[in-house]
Amino acid sequence: MNHLALIGPPDAVASRIAAMQGVYRIGKGDVAGVAVSFDPGDERRRQNLLAWFERGAEPGATLLVDDWKHCTAIDPGLADTVRWIAAASWNVRVIITARAVDELPERVPLRIEVLDFLALHGLRHFTKALAWKGRWWKVPIGVGSDGRPVVVELTHFADGKWRTGSHLSVTAPDAFRSLVLGLMTTHSPKLFRTVFIDAHDTNAFAGLDQAPHVQAHHRDAARDPAPIAEALLAESERRLDVVGNTWTIFDHRGFDQVLPQLLICVNGFADLQATELGTALATIAQDVGKSGMQLLLDSPHEVTDLLIDDCVAPANLGEVAESLPRSMLQEEPAPDFFALHDVPNKHVWRPRPVKLQYRVSVGVDEYGQRVEIDLKSKHLQDGMGPHGEVTAPENRRAEGIRALVLGQMLRHSPDELQVVFIDFHGNGMFAGLDGAPHVRHGLVDLLEDHEQRLRKLVDSGNYRNIWDYRAAGLGPLPELLVCVDGVHGLVRERPEFLKVLQTLSRDGRTYGQHLLLSDTTPADLPDVHTSYRLELTDEGWTRRIGRSVESVVLPTDLHDVVWSLPVAMASS
Repeated sequence: MNHLALIGPPDAVASRIAAMQGVYRIGKGDVAGVAVSFDPGDERRRQNLLAWFERGAEPGATLLVDDWKHCTAIDPGLADTVRWIAAASWNVRVIITARAVDELPERVPLRIEVLDFLALHGLRHFTKALAWKGRWWKVPIGVGSDGRPVVVELTHFADGKWRTGSHLSVTAPDAFRSLVLGLMTTHSPKLFRTVFIDAHDTNAFAGLDQAPHVQAHHRDAARDPAPIAEALLAESERRLDVVGNTWTIFDHRGFDQVLPQLLICVNGFADLQATELGTALATIAQDVGKSGMQLLLDSPHEVTDLLIDDCVAPANLGEVAESLPRSMLQEEPAPDFFALHDVPNKHVWRPRPVKLQYRVSVGVDEYGQRVEIDLKSKHLQDGMGPHGEVTAPENRRAEGIRALVLGQMLRHSPDELQVVFIDFHGNGMFAGLDGAPHVRHGLVDLLEDHEQRLRKLVDSGNYRNIWDYRAAGLGPLPELLVCVDGVHGLVRERPEFLKVLQTLSRDGRTYGQHLLLSDTTPADLPDVHTSYRLELTDEGWTRRIGRSVESVVLPTDLHDVVWSLPVAMASS
């Protein structure tokens, strides 16, 4: 294949094309070794060059489109022109450069050459917050003999219905390392962990074993395989017990995920196959759908679903495999409030898909990934609610409340969300927040609000819940978030208020009423049930949902935002 795509950052691309002859370049700036460059913004000269290539140019000439994404943004018709030149002009060559494989044009016969490992995964640089966004379906590892990307399918459908994990065999060492490093680059340790098993004491996993994803690294396993086999079988039993009667581990996952995929990487499997460890791996392979334990072997075996062919790994794989895993151990600063929510310094009241409504980030975990809280009912709309708690000492509680409530106000207008604040101790726990237009001031009869919502649903067509009412397009009916601080003291002094909480707890998911209870210790009130909790522990803030406990680092500028954002909302 004559035409070429170079994937990588500008410096890597520039050094690759420096030795080429007869290159006519479209791109910004200058590149060493290229005699003629045409700025993509210079339409007249750019079009003259393209017309010359369409007529055949001179034999051996090369058209270089440097930074395809940038050039096509200026000239949207460039793709069609380049397709015609590549297809019709047999005596000229087309080279396209891009930062990522997915930026390349369609229907252009290109041999892809990946110069940079991160570019293979669509990344310009690595940060945990940016990179660890992968889903457990597939990962690119290099370029095949046909010049196209080789993408490994990590899952398949059993019986055409249930998604389950695939067992893999990769015989080429570079492809093996590219696959493992690719998973580490795109998945956080909460979604992916690995166990390295080396039959002998080699450097097969050198560099990779420094990543935070590594659960265990067994060297010289052929010498004493029995303890490793016993440990893996015990881990499989533990996982099967956690998943229980769920169809597959992928169905088990949700906001309360507690099991990452576990990839067991084996180097020298041929020397282990006849041992207790080989038998254990074959046993584990049978339960991949539920346990989430997948095999990656360096030789074919009957249990492996997919044999990955050899491929050309990114040119800098060895260098990156040594440096990138260590960088994953470094701490990254917490984002500020607006960066966390990916918005400019103002509120964003735009319609959102039902799945995203009332779901907002409250902070990031230890790996820089967003930690969310979803007010929607877990049973009706696959949320986390309808009710929750903030538990912390009095002098710290406001932080958790602000992180949760400010995020909801930022994303939802007063027509979508209204808030009631009840501050039993009068300590100003909701100061700043109470200036937002979402807040219902004065005495609010919560039971009367409950009855009004019930009547509205019945009178409008006997709708089952507030979500059916909205889907019918009958106008706004906002969710109501009732925030009660000092709930223990309030219930002791006014026992009748417990009945109000019980009513909202029981029927809140139906009528769009949500409780947010806060105090020094968990509420633990009779017949008042919460689904999620923001809690301050000795190690910091955590989000608890069922068995899942996620660490949370809150935005560092909440104190400033709480005094500016509600005021800006009220004046808009």
